[in-house]
Amino acid sequence: MRTKLIFLPLLIVALGLFVGCQRVGDLPTDKYKPAAHAESGSREKAQDRKRAGAPDGCSPEFRALFDQAVVEMRGKGDLDVVVVTDPLCWHCRLAHKLLGEYPKLYGRLRLSFFPRRSFIGSDMAAWIMEDAAGSDRLPKLIDFAYEDLQQPKSEDLMEARMIVLAQFTKAFPELLHGTTLDALYLRLQKDHESHVLESVKLARTAHLPGTPILVAGDTVVLGFGPSVWLKVLEGAQMCR
Repeated sequence: MRTKLIFLPLLIVALGLFVGCQRVGDLPTDKYKPAAHAESGSREKAQDRKRAGAPDGCSPEFRALFDQAVVEMRGKGDLDVVVVTDPLCWHCRLAHKLLGEYPKLYGRLRLSFFPRRSFIGSDMAAWIMEDAAGSDRLPKLIDFAYEDLQQPKSEDLMEARMIVLAQFTKAFPELLHGTTLDALYLRLQKDHESHVLESVKLARTAHLPGTPILVAGDTVVLGFGPSVWLKVLEGAQMCR
């Protein structure tokens, strides 16, 4: 069978750990046992792997992540993909760059936001992107969030959010058309905070340990590794 989870333990040594943002191999040993991630040659072992804790990208908790996500980009392929992500997470940014270079490997690509405590204020970036979902300006906002947005130097959540919002409005002045910075903050919070919190809840229901997470069809990858992600995107099966 297709491997449901790619696990590379040697990358722990090669890559190390990054707080709040995980690479392939940075997996907690209590929930995800190394044995559950090994290559399997037959579909008969699917139930054994499921009992061992290996995530199945077609299971309800992972399909819910895709269905609930509203920020969508289109590739040139057929595979449905959802990435659990935080725009201020460095490895999420590397993942965004990689996906932008290989649009033929996916069809619908959705972002499910999982703001991390290490990246205070990133939920504001998620609100802004969700606010632009389905619009022509969304791709530019996504690229800004994952390429140019700077981590706020504040430990106060509201201040950090405002710093993030100010960066967006400076780069995209049209966001302030007919409104003020304070009023925009309040509207975005009212319209999108509960939805992003629901995304967080779904990520926790799926026992996800950090970001980024790739759910490509039937296959789940915890953490980022370019060669692993490309292999999965090339070989994953669509959910039916």
